Amino acid sequence: MMLPAPAPPSPADAPPASVRVGRQAIFDRQLEVFGYELLFRSADSGNRCTSIDGDNATSSTILNAFIEIGFDRLTGGKPAFLNLTRNFFTEMPHLPFQPDAVVLEVLEDIPVDDRLIEAVRQLHDQGYRVALDDYLFEQRWQPLLPWVDIVKVEITEQSLAEMPHRTAPLRERGLTLLAEKVETREQYRFLLECGFELFQGYFFARPEVIREDRLPESHLVVIRLLAQLNDPQVEIEQIAELIAQDPALSYKMLRLINSAAVGLSRQVDSIHQAVVLLGLQRVRAWASLFVMAGVDHAPSELLHLGLFRAALCERLSRQSGIGRPDTGYTMGLLSILDGLLSLPMAQAVQELPLPPEIQRAISHHEGEHGLLLRAALALEAGTPLPKDSRLQLDDNSLMDTFLAASEQAFAVLDALH
Repeated sequence: MMLPAPAPPSPADAPPASVRVGRQAIFDRQLEVFGYELLFRSADSGNRCTSIDGDNATSSTILNAFIEIGFDRLTGGKPAFLNLTRNFFTEMPHLPFQPDAVVLEVLEDIPVDDRLIEAVRQLHDQGYRVALDDYLFEQRWQPLLPWVDIVKVEITEQSLAEMPHRTAPLRERGLTLLAEKVETREQYRFLLECGFELFQGYFFARPEVIREDRLPESHLVVIRLLAQLNDPQVEIEQIAELIAQDPALSYKMLRLINSAAVGLSRQVDSIHQAVVLLGLQRVRAWASLFVMAGVDHAPSELLHLGLFRAALCERLSRQSGIGRPDTGYTMGLLSILDGLLSLPMAQAVQELPLPPEIQRAISHHEGEHGLLLRAALALEAGTPLPKDSRLQLDDNSLMDTFLAASEQAFAVLDALH
């Protein structure tokens, strides 16, 4: 018999201040985002990034908080992968999420017994997708496999060679294989050949070594345009003229500026007018974004990551008084340059006429703006912020900052496309 859905959470049941969240993208074989794993850290877990607590009341509080928040704000409508403990599976009532909104992960340290097997079977029958986390090819998981959809396998250099043999029985059962902690494009390509369908890790954002004396011409064009756009000596008229020289870039810029994602109260008809209304730094940043989006084979999630970091750095700057918000936005956006251009970051930023302190902030995370970028990276991963008295923001503020930056990044990326 299905238990009734829980009552809507009251403010007392769902204090967002008790929860922080990081997230990591999960990709399909075409490097399109399949979903996001959400990494929770409760206020009482210290500096540790944890799964949802096994205690039923704590689990309810966290889940209710995310009912109020809405998964779309965190995942842009993609499925949310949730790490869950034994008590969640065996004690929780009817889930308050639609089956296509989540993938429920069984943690690797959960004992497999009849009660767990029955709980997972019931979830499977209700249409929920269940994943086994950190699968180690142990016999004890066999009773669960008929009710599981996805098997997550942690990848190491030592384990790569044996993957084709070890995963063959899982592929024969029709299970979807997800590779965790994929660090390089070479690993990703090898795992593609092994039959993995999903991939998780920062391989998509890391520079791939180019074994040529010269950069591809397309990359050189991008660097030249970025250098012109970010020249500190450039004037408004020069920026407007530079953008107007490329009709496609000019059209895309005006379409973005007039979109709901920007939310201006009046129609903008020219780049010069946009600079007056939005400021030179923001127009530079968005023009740079369109230039970077033109790089061949750039995963969409890489651009999303840059937009998310940009929004985080800007908002953290406003809240803390550290650095300049517009500079923080540009710095966050350019923090993906190494992965985009397949260059070490120090070399990528040297190609641009950025002030030395901004170059050091992006490449070495030094100075005030470097502190903002380190804080943005920590929020992205769900880990503690750098120790600085100006960054000691309460959990409510941090959660609001994370959600607002997430919504802003998804909206701009949607307008970009």
